[in-house]
Amino acid sequence: MGADGSDLELLRAWKAGDRKSGNLLFRRHFAAVYRFFRSKVGVFAEDLTQRTFLGCVEALERIRGDAGFRAYLFAVARNQLLMHFRRTGRGTGEAVFESWSIVDLGGSPGGFAVQREEQRVLLLGMQKLPVDYQIALELYYWEDMSTEEIAEVLGVARGTIKARLSRGREMLKKQLAELVDHDKLLESAVGELDKWARSLSKCVPSVAEA
Repeated sequence: MGADGSDLELLRAWKAGDRKSGNLLFRRHFAAVYRFFRSKVGVFAEDLTQRTFLGCVEALERIRGDAGFRAYLFAVARNQLLMHFRRTGRGTGEAVFESWSIVDLGGSPGGFAVQREEQRVLLLGMQKLPVDYQIALELYYWEDMSTEEIAEVLGVARGTIKARLSRGREMLKKQLAELVDHDKLLESAVGELDKWARSLSKCVPSVAEA
């Protein structure tokens, strides 16, 4: 399978034993999946990224079509994150992600190469949100995923995602107000929330820099 193959074609070829196709698929999506974990579990990010791609191979039949591959990939990543916290004795069911934050679960997000104070406080604020709200916001801002894709990742209705994105932004603004004691900084972080939230995706270090 060549580099121009679709995600699903590469995955099928990988499952059939074509390691080159597996490597191509891995390189195509590694940065996004690694970023997903790096913002939540720091040093465990690389291991969980590997587990996610292997999990995709094992559950290939669950993919409904190539158009939904990214959503499927991040759904597997979310499941790997949940299992990680179960292995460490934090949380026992999926509902924990609806009310507990990464901070509550004992996660240790890795260092980020932030250049502005607005980015730093946004990262801290997002890590204090319930995990599924953090995931929804990250996928929306960092990966430019649609509400349909995010709904598939979280296993909820599209309308629920719209409500969570709205509620997540409000919760994030509240966190920022608690974290920031400088009026101008708060005004910048809240007033240009979309801009600063999108910029965070560039702050996640590569494995070589981690």
